[in-house]
Amino acid sequence: MISLLLVALSPSLPAENDLAVRMRELHGKGDRAGCAALLSEKRPEALPAIEGWLDAALALRESGRAEDVPAARADEELAVWAAGIARDALDAPLLADLAASRAGWTDSDRRLFREARAVHARALGAIEKEENRVGLEAGLESATRALALGDWRGAAMGYQTAAIAHQALSSFDDALVAWSQARVVYRGLGARDEELACQRAVVDMCYATERFARGREAADQAAALAASLGNEKARAELLERRAVFEKKLGK
Repeated sequence: MISLLLVALSPSLPAENDLAVRMRELHGKGDRAGCAALLSEKRPEALPAIEGWLDAALALRESGRAEDVPAARADEELAVWAAGIARDALDAPLLADLAASRAGWTDSDRRLFREARAVHARALGAIEKEENRVGLEAGLESATRALALGDWRGAAMGYQTAAIAHQALSSFDDALVAWSQARVVYRGLGARDEELACQRAVVDMCYATERFARGREAADQAAALAASLGNEKARAELLERRAVFEKKLGK
């Protein structure tokens, strides 16, 4: 999980994914219905595509060159357009909120965003060194900073990092809270793979805290989500976990 969060913090700007290329074409035609159908077909690529445009716009605005501003505005407009369609097509209201927030950032907001991501990087570094209390505090700080900016992805990563630190400190109740918060945010972003990863951690924490009735429900929801993603291996594992909760409940 730490390695995945480190990848998310990478400053590199990858090439547009296939979904982004096709959505750019549909935007040029004003084809909202076509974009909605495409998003439904390519759901896992939606968040990376939209964040890719926003990250590209951020880099352009941070260049300090006036000639880069029109291109930044164009990428922001494209992100807001696509995210607005994703809001309804993917039931992803936080993705639309994220895009609108980032498109409206001031120079001050952009500096605060960089500071928040630096705090998160510090949290990950501390956890890798097993300085878990330092990592916990920094992770929670990064989530709070991100929320103020509408950076829902940053908030989710902060909650995940805090959850990992809580687990390392054997604070399983607090870890359950943090994983649940991350799960809710990823659901709002339409990021179902990330949501599933967090929900599986919720299942683990329900067992660790002996919340067996909640764990059974969490396993049910996670298994259904895995099935919707075509992840039969995860679904089978989660049904096995559900059976363990049933046994604990005497069912």
